Amino acid sequence: MTNVTANIAKSSIFAFQKCLMTVINVIKLVYLSNAQDPQFPWQLPQSQAGGLSFSPVLKELPQQSFSPELSQMSSGSQRCVVEQHERIECGEPDITPAECEDISCCYDAGGCYYARAVTLQCTRDGQFVLVVARDATMPRISLDSIHMLENDPSGRCASVDSTASFAIYQFTVSSCGTRMKEESGFVIYENMMSSAYEVAVGPRGSISRDSSYELKFQCRYSGSAVEALVVEVNTVPPPPPVSQNGPLRVELRLASGQCSTKGCSDEHMYTSYYSEADYPVT
Repeated sequence: MTNVTANIAKSSIFAFQKCLMTVINVIKLVYLSNAQDPQFPWQLPQSQAGGLSFSPVLKELPQQSFSPELSQMSSGSQRCVVEQHERIECGEPDITPAECEDISCCYDAGGCYYARAVTLQCTRDGQFVLVVARDATMPRISLDSIHMLENDPSGRCASVDSTASFAIYQFTVSSCGTRMKEESGFVIYENMMSSAYEVAVGPRGSISRDSSYELKFQCRYSGSAVEALVVEVNTVPPPPPVSQNGPLRVELRLASGQCSTKGCSDEHMYTSYYSEADYPVT
């Protein structure tokens, strides 16, 4: 049964990638339940208390020596290089390294923490948990400008917590403009995160050619699995620069000063020009 579910998941993901010609990166699937727990929402779920067995935690961590090499060895990427004072705890306190990486987080001697990326997790009671790192892109994401497909006036779609480096979102799959569809035995809930980039300021002014950042994310529910999928979307390319390097051609024409009518003005004297046959002009 597990192999069949995995094959269905892979085929549906490949079909999704083929339909979206804008996909440039797919982050690995995250499984948050086992095959013996079939409690997944086949209809739009009502809001329920709880979600994951944990919530992202912002708290003071004990001061420890930070080793980027250890983080990279544990999770194999620069995405795990997060300063100790900026880290957000991910998972239960006794989570193992394997369990930590299974939910797309990073692990080292200090414990399990969220990566320098956009991390999506799906709960069994039908909620999105989205943790956005400011340094997930270059230029950096402007955390204050993040919004979903729709923003609820009550504030349910706003971040539930944030720091200077991370913003945390948690909302039900029936809110914030989430779209539902059924495909290959999965009920799919899809939303999109949009944000502006931070405007870089250089010695000659502001650099603002990068307009916006968009990220589609999905929670896929079947009778035996929960999957999370994140898809980065290419935005409209920026307009061409006002000026750029290239050949410069200049043509110099000398007016002959001839008038075809008596008493012509200076303007009319510039209606005739010397040709190549007239040179040299003295």
